[in-house]
Amino acid sequence: MSRLFGSKALRAGKLTQNCARGVLCSLAGFTLFALSLGEWSYYLSALLVGLGNGQMYPAFLNMFIKVARHDQRGTANSSILISWDLGMGIGILVGGFMAEYISYEAAFWVAAAMQGTGAVLFLLVTRYFFQRRRLE
Repeated sequence: MSRLFGSKALRAGKLTQNCARGVLCSLAGFTLFALSLGEWSYYLSALLVGLGNGQMYPAFLNMFIKVARHDQRGTANSSILISWDLGMGIGILVGGFMAEYISYEAAFWVAAAMQGTGAVLFLLVTRYFFQRRRLE
């Protein structure tokens, strides 16, 4: 659903706005999940995280490709795929250890904090880096 709505913004060249919307939507979802207010918050958090990732991933992919020269696009594409998979894998591994040795609540709050850290880094650093380095 988010890719359908986000694709119009991507075609219009609004990569950083689309990505910021996705990052903040995912942050709201992870925070709501960590709060665990009940069954409705569980489903709403899943919806928010899914919508956020659907906005973020295509925007990040386009951003990676647009800072690479034409002969480096394959490298840019593989870089984002490897970093996305590596981040997910390490996050799942660390979250599993935290859930086993500390608590599930701590693992959920760390996931929300990491998403918050990523959102702040994107909003303060990455989008400006992209705007300076993007190739037309």
